[in-house]
Amino acid sequence: MTALWKQIRSSKIIELSHLHQTSMPVWPTHPKFIRADNETYSTGDGNYNCQIIMGDHCGTHVDAPSHFIEGGKTIEEIDVCQLMGRGLLLDMRHIAPCHTFGVKDIQLWERDFGAIEADDIVIFRTGWHEKWALKPDHSAFLQDWPGLSAEGAAYLIAKGVKVIGTDALSLDAFGNAENPAHLAVLGNDNLIIENLANLEMLPAHFCFLALPLRIERGSASPVRAIAFIET
Repeated sequence: MTALWKQIRSSKIIELSHLHQTSMPVWPTHPKFIRADNETYSTGDGNYNCQIIMGDHCGTHVDAPSHFIEGGKTIEEIDVCQLMGRGLLLDMRHIAPCHTFGVKDIQLWERDFGAIEADDIVIFRTGWHEKWALKPDHSAFLQDWPGLSAEGAAYLIAKGVKVIGTDALSLDAFGNAENPAHLAVLGNDNLIIENLANLEMLPAHFCFLALPLRIERGSASPVRAIAFIET
């Protein structure tokens, strides 16, 4: 235990979650993020606390199977151990907007950086986290991102990957209403993380951790995602 603690404390920590702010970008049909003062020192309450209103897919978040699979696990039922492990960063910024990346792209990464193994957490960098902006400057983030193909999702699932993440608003490419990546990943009782941040700061391999809130019957939860990098 002491050795593990020392290793954690000696690692560099990279923040992978976006800041929750008023006017932050969300899926167009989802609730906006709202933070309001509930009690304040200036009004004589003797303390400061806030009321927060938001959807369960707000900001950097993890999708539970129930998001697309009727009868699937809700967020409080998932195994959080799935969200801890070796993270792999796959750079897909060369993929054109609205297009998909798949098996060949993943295998090219494996040729250069090593085989993807069971329980690895695969994170795709599309470059869309760099477009994140508050309203009214948020439109670029909300459109045209590339995404994982159904074949690519099946390839990773066959390898035993249980968590797949992206810096875009969705793992599926923009405009693909059939959501094949969501159906494949969540349909196999696995998890999807979306809206990851600061991926330019990550190496190809790192230690990943993200913990969701225990929301009864939640389809997703905001997470505080971080990476541990050896120094």
